[in-house]
Amino acid sequence: MTMFRDLWRANDPLFGDLGRLLRMMDSNWDNVGSADLRSAPRGSFPLLNVGETDEAYNVYVFAPGVEEQDIEISVQDNVLMLSGKRADPADDEKAAGRNWYRRERFSGEFNRAITLPDGVDADRVKASLKNGVLTISLHKRAEIQPRRIDIQAA
Repeated sequence: MTMFRDLWRANDPLFGDLGRLLRMMDSNWDNVGSADLRSAPRGSFPLLNVGETDEAYNVYVFAPGVEEQDIEISVQDNVLMLSGKRADPADDEKAAGRNWYRRERFSGEFNRAITLPDGVDADRVKASLKNGVLTISLHKRAEIQPRRIDIQAA
């Protein structure tokens, strides 16, 4: 695609950097249609959502096909570490004589690390897995949680 190159055709040395920039932009546009726009960058399995309430940081890990016994979770120095593996059901089908022409499902080992704000109480981390979504609640230490101050009559 030459969308940007056609906009500027100066051969002046003064515009050489601009020409290089336009060529780089063109090469990036050439690759836009090659992947699904919903695709996550390689190495980002499982996908994560991280949120916060007054009491806890909540991490939602989207890991369909990962069994509870195949996930390891740890917290150290405000870093949540996830590791595990997802089996490849295609391995069973390969043994049955099936050949694959396209495979997009990630399988194998994974590692993710999420740096959290200060104040995580590592002794009060809870995790549950339901329907392929691992929910991790990392409770905040009491001293960083907001407190309501009651006003007393004078």
